[in-house]
Amino acid sequence: MTQASSANWEIAIMLPLGVVDRQLQKIEEQLRALNMKALEFEKEHENTALRRLIETRLEHINELLGSIAGLVSDINADIQPTREVRQPRDGVDSGYSMGKSYPDQDD
Repeated sequence: MTQASSANWEIAIMLPLGVVDRQLQKIEEQLRALNMKALEFEKEHENTALRRLIETRLEHINELLGSIAGLVSDINADIQPTREVRQPRDGVDSGYSMGKSYPDQDD
């Protein structure tokens, strides 16, 4: 990889990933603090309407986390070197050579 190419990768991928990493660390800290508050809230409140609002928000956050996990997986797959897929010589990978019959095949 050339020095210019390496610099492009750093600007295009590494720096933004570092920013996202730091943002997610902050979000994790915020969620930990909210979890502590939720434990206190559970002991003190019986407000079902508020609980529904909280549950809806948590469901949305879970959906976003699933989407984020998918995107992280896609990025990881995209940066992996492509693997050469080996094609059989005849273009068909049957597992059997020409002339052999398939076992348990009805005529």
